Amino acid sequence: MKLTIHDIAKAAGVSTGTISRALNGRAGVNAETRAHVLDVVAKLGYVPDLGARQLARGTRSVVGITRFSDNSLRNPYYTLLLDAIQGALLDSGYAVHVIRNDTELLEGKLAGIIIPGIHLADSRPHELRQRNIPYAVIGLGSPQENIASVELENRFGMLEITRHVIRLGHRKMLHLTGTPIGVDAHARLEAFKEGLAEAGIAFQASMVLDGRFTELGAYRIVQKAIRENQEFTAILCASDEMALGALQAVQDAGLRVPQDISITGFDDLPLESMQQAHLTTVHQPLERIGREVATLLLEQIEGSAPRCVLVHPELVVRTSTGQAPIL
Repeated sequence: MKLTIHDIAKAAGVSTGTISRALNGRAGVNAETRAHVLDVVAKLGYVPDLGARQLARGTRSVVGITRFSDNSLRNPYYTLLLDAIQGALLDSGYAVHVIRNDTELLEGKLAGIIIPGIHLADSRPHELRQRNIPYAVIGLGSPQENIASVELENRFGMLEITRHVIRLGHRKMLHLTGTPIGVDAHARLEAFKEGLAEAGIAFQASMVLDGRFTELGAYRIVQKAIRENQEFTAILCASDEMALGALQAVQDAGLRVPQDISITGFDDLPLESMQQAHLTTVHQPLERIGREVATLLLEQIEGSAPRCVLVHPELVVRTSTGQAPIL
């Protein structure tokens, strides 16, 4: 059953008007209430499709945003990013429509397209360019001529957090990623390997586990690793959501964080569950990323040449990491 704004209002304990103002960035909602609304929205996977009605009328004031996977609408990272993009586009008079299939992507009814994540060997940028449809990408992998993109420096972020864990004395580590591997996840995996090589630690394929970029996927795979007595003192996750699943699996096994196992994430999502976990992670400014990619797309719609924006992440050290225990 599709969630409505009334369902979100009931879950959040506020009015539908407050939900609308919080999601659209309008005045009349304080920071605490807005954060609470976004937390509920992320947990329930609600995505307001403000462009649906205009798209049905055939207007060109609608921008499409693709999903990265079937789980996108339940992913808090995607939901928060979509909120930032939508806020920037609404300020310029555009609504957002979530694209659910390639037919919508290429049929040309939208003013432009935003792709918030690229898979390896992704053909969508080429197909959009062939059809002269304006588009902008988050996470192309590296700046490319004639493609508008916002690039988070994934290598720097993952390398910093790997070095941090190694400085704490950890030598036996796991890296949680997902399949199919996207460009961002691939860069984080390669940076993890680079950090190991710097420290003279041999990389082994068994260090990499498929957490499916979900809390449940991470929980199950870490549970399995513990059950099979795989030796590790740290788990480096390619997303905060997987880090929460890993943390729960470790605690359910009777192990302590960080005394027995250190855990790190990637994203620094501004959600209550992340704050309660006191997670060491890599901060990426989602609000800025969303507004930057919206700006890049609007520039192209208005006839400007594509350009790239680089975003520098920051290591945030909290209490989920500590000195490595002696095995």
